[in-house]
Amino acid sequence: MSAAGRGDLGLLGRQVRHELVALRRTPITLILSIGFPLLFFVLIGALVGNETLDARQGVRLAQFLAPGFASFGVVMATFSFLAFGFAQARATGVLKRQNGTPLPAWALLGGRVGAALVLGLTATALVLGAGVALYDVQLFARTAPAVLVTLVVSAAAFSALGLALAAWLPTPEATLAVTNGIVIPIAFFSDIFLFGGTTPDWMATIGWLFPLKHLVNVFADALNPYLAGSGFQLDHLAVIAAWGVAGALVAAWGLRRERDRVGRVARTARRPAPAADARPRRTASPSALALVGGQVRHTIAVLSRDASSVFFAVVFPVVLVAIIPTVNGGGDVVLSDGQLLGAFFASTMAVYGAAVTAYVNMPQGLAEARDRGVLQRLHAAPLPAWALLLGRVAGAWAVALLTLVAIWAVAGLMYAIPVPPAWAAALLTLLVATTCFAALGLAVASLVRTAEAGIGVALGTLLPLCFISDVFVYGADFPALLDRVSWFFPLRHATNAMTTAAAQDVVGSGLAWDHLGALAAWTVVGLGVVAWRFSWVTVEPRRRRQGIMAG
Repeated sequence: MSAAGRGDLGLLGRQVRHELVALRRTPITLILSIGFPLLFFVLIGALVGNETLDARQGVRLAQFLAPGFASFGVVMATFSFLAFGFAQARATGVLKRQNGTPLPAWALLGGRVGAALVLGLTATALVLGAGVALYDVQLFARTAPAVLVTLVVSAAAFSALGLALAAWLPTPEATLAVTNGIVIPIAFFSDIFLFGGTTPDWMATIGWLFPLKHLVNVFADALNPYLAGSGFQLDHLAVIAAWGVAGALVAAWGLRRERDRVGRVARTARRPAPAADARPRRTASPSALALVGGQVRHTIAVLSRDASSVFFAVVFPVVLVAIIPTVNGGGDVVLSDGQLLGAFFASTMAVYGAAVTAYVNMPQGLAEARDRGVLQRLHAAPLPAWALLLGRVAGAWAVALLTLVAIWAVAGLMYAIPVPPAWAAALLTLLVATTCFAALGLAVASLVRTAEAGIGVALGTLLPLCFISDVFVYGADFPALLDRVSWFFPLRHATNAMTTAAAQDVVGSGLAWDHLGALAAWTVVGLGVVAWRFSWVTVEPRRRRQGIMAG
């Protein structure tokens, strides 16, 4: 290899390393790209994967679960990670600064694609390694080359598709929402989250149109102990590669359009006119009700402007209500306790949406305001802490109720499930659960130093609990220890209280006082931590100020 070629490879390697090091500043990326697939596989494997299908060959159900979750790891690490990272770099001005350096454009994009490939390989290796270590998943040397080639081709294709979306979407939040809004439904259509059911024909047809199902089938055949051969499937590879070429063309078009737009803006930019003198809108101090109402409106406005918050808290639960019962026999399937499958998931998804809003999104917004110094400026205004926090919690109530109404509407249209007879009890239960989640989310935000750390803690606790708290899985036979752990935390109490209140054959008032009592106890714990640790400023400014005073 020539010296120039070695220099280009060295430049590309350094850029890949730079992108991987930068991941430490965005823990949500690692959670979404590596943590999600591994967590889903480990938990689903623990619930259903240890069933032995072939005692003679030692084949367990996890042998057929691992390929799907390994594929899910690839697409999350390349498509979602790359798109969000690129959009974030553009929004923060990183790309603009890098374009002003001698770094070639091919090295800039190659570094991001290379980092995505490393993440995809890591996610796949972790899923397969966990399968081997925990569930006796069998790997075969004869299909290893085919798996590696398919993985590289798929990572390049999904990276190109991610860049194409990022080049055309306006903000990082919109990019995160759209990419996950595409990946998660297609994952259901591609049999990744299908355990024992049968996908409807129309879903299977849609799934074959996209590259993810082709990747899943290549991996599944490569790990199938009853199939022979090398594992190379050129027809599936051709479909994946065609999608990659299309994504690369759209990405190139979008990036060229973005450069032209930035150039036009820079040439036509004008100095803004000086603002007119501000005049106060009121002369008297606002009432307590006005202060709380202002915070409610502000919270709803912040959450509604964040596309990723809207997706994960409102759209995602509604989509799951539409998809999960459909791929498991339909919403009219009667469960062992007499509930309809559609009604059950309507209740649990309402709780999940409330948890995302109150435990993750609302506290994250407050922590980001604290990190930017917004809360410190508000502290100088006539806004007491109780009004600030009560307004934020009430805003979370409003979003949670909106999600519930949307879920009931979808359940009624798709499965003919009427509004619960004890609808008032269901509303009260949801408000109690949302208050509990908000208190605990604010407690987490008060304990951590930064908003990034807060969302890592919130997602890292919420998602595992969803699998053991009757949110995503019904009727699972948990190990005794895991069952006790699930009942210790409030999420399972919230789902059980909600399914009780929303039952069509409800008895009495519909209020599950034992579960509501557990939620109230956790609310008190959360409020105690908030009263102890809440601050208007971040930890670092407090420490710097103390150091200056001591000096």
